[in-house]
Amino acid sequence: MPRREDQTDIRTRLGALRVKRGVTQAEMATALGVALPTYRRLERGRMASPPIRYLANCALALGVALEDLIEDEWREWFIFDAHRAPTPPDHQRFWRKAV
Repeated sequence: MPRREDQTDIRTRLGALRVKRGVTQAEMATALGVALPTYRRLERGRMASPPIRYLANCALALGVALEDLIEDEWREWFIFDAHRAPTPPDHQRFWRKAV
């Protein structure tokens, strides 16, 4: 019989990978060293800017690449201050050296 949390609506890549690995939310929270409510907010996408260390540790615990946990909306430019940087800088003017 599936666990109750496995029957919930999986909204993030993290949640899908956790279920695929057969790990509970409580086990993930313990492995990461965070409170269960914190982990649940992370997995449910309720952290607008999750700490990279949370995601890196999740990737390590699940045996996946960090890239596998990055949500599509996190790949878009994020405006922290409405008075600055409404779009990404033009790299040709922003970079001092080519990569």
